[in-house]
Amino acid sequence: MSVQKKIVVATRPSLLAYTQTQQTVDLLQKANPDVEFEIKKFSTKGDRVLNRSLTEFGGTGLFVKELEHAMLEGEADIAVHSLKDVPSFHPEGLKLGSFPQREDVRDVFLSRNAQTIENMPQGFVLGTGSPRRKVQMAALRSDIKFKEIRGNIDSRIQKMIDGEYDAIILAAAGMNRLGKTYDEKLLLDVDQSIPAIGQGAIAIECRADDKQTIQIIEKVNHKPTMQAVLAERAFMAEIEGGCKFPLAAHALVLDNVLTMIAIVGDVKTNEYIVEQIEVGVAESVNKAKELAVKMKAICKDKGINFYL
Repeated sequence: MSVQKKIVVATRPSLLAYTQTQQTVDLLQKANPDVEFEIKKFSTKGDRVLNRSLTEFGGTGLFVKELEHAMLEGEADIAVHSLKDVPSFHPEGLKLGSFPQREDVRDVFLSRNAQTIENMPQGFVLGTGSPRRKVQMAALRSDIKFKEIRGNIDSRIQKMIDGEYDAIILAAAGMNRLGKTYDEKLLLDVDQSIPAIGQGAIAIECRADDKQTIQIIEKVNHKPTMQAVLAERAFMAEIEGGCKFPLAAHALVLDNVLTMIAIVGDVKTNEYIVEQIEVGVAESVNKAKELAVKMKAICKDKGINFYL
């Protein structure tokens, strides 16, 4: 079969980013056998600056800006993102056009001796730079000593093995995509650690006016995943948050009903609130926004300051 179109796919150069891009391209290729796909790496500021916390210099959006610039300049046609890295507001002229089926949304608690969080010694050192993980882990173990950590999965695991940390927390989705094995007892239930908004999901971004490309990427769109993450992101946009304060939401769609649990909190005090909704999918985006408004009001009443 002759190739009718060539799609240039932008990705970050990290092993996880490239691996999940290749996996996504494999899905796209299977759904579009007459299209040629070329993967092109673009380094981002988030990849280059590893000695500072993301909350200090711009948040997770630093992992997508260069890829979006490449699409706007015509250097790439689509970009494959970890959805949790994509800010709630993105540049004019681009759109998130497809969401393949979501991976495991849960967090994995890893320790040198494969101990669960309940069995860790008093005052153990936990490596995480995530405000949402900090407040939720502090609720499980108030004696934890938190220490900032950056880097890819392998470097974080090695730092733990070398004794810099007693334990770390990683997303199960990244571990699974890289073929990393772990004991399932180390998975944290969603009610123990509500995931980051969009965690486990991939977003394929493209130019908003590129109708042919949109048709190509929509072939791998998974509707329940799309419905769930759009509700989560509507909640995030209304809260006006990112990774700078404890913010999490996880939605699940089953039989046209969306259930979503969310938290908002204050990393300085480890206070946070949890709320849940169960609504029809058709009204889920609006209800997610209403939930955000409600939770902001509750935080104000309780004196929980989630804006740094």
